[in-house]
Amino acid sequence: MNHVDLLPVPPMDTATDPVHSASDLRQRWRALMGPLGFDQRLLWFGFVGTDRRLIKALSQIAMNPRPKGRILKNLMSALRTTLDDFQPGVTVAFLLTGPGRGPISQADRIWAKSLADMAERFAVPL
Repeated sequence: MNHVDLLPVPPMDTATDPVHSASDLRQRWRALMGPLGFDQRLLWFGFVGTDRRLIKALSQIAMNPRPKGRILKNLMSALRTTLDDFQPGVTVAFLLTGPGRGPISQADRIWAKSLADMAERFAVPL
């Protein structure tokens, strides 16, 4: 647990404040998710506009314990196609959620690396 975990969940109306850092993005996700509990592992994704604010549309997919190449390829291909419809400068934001509390797990790190690697391969800006 770190100092951010000890802070109260930010108000929902801060969820679309500008994102300038990973810490900012974490706070935006915290505002959106609040005290929700999750009974399954989910990968959430949304878009950050050129104004650096989260676009008010999120999607989610159920996660396997380990990343599956075919699923990640299909996701990144779809995200790349969607990004092509936006103006340049729009990026993608991911959030991994699951049951329980605690620090980032090794499985989370594997997922994060797999997402980042596949995003780079498909030219999906994060």
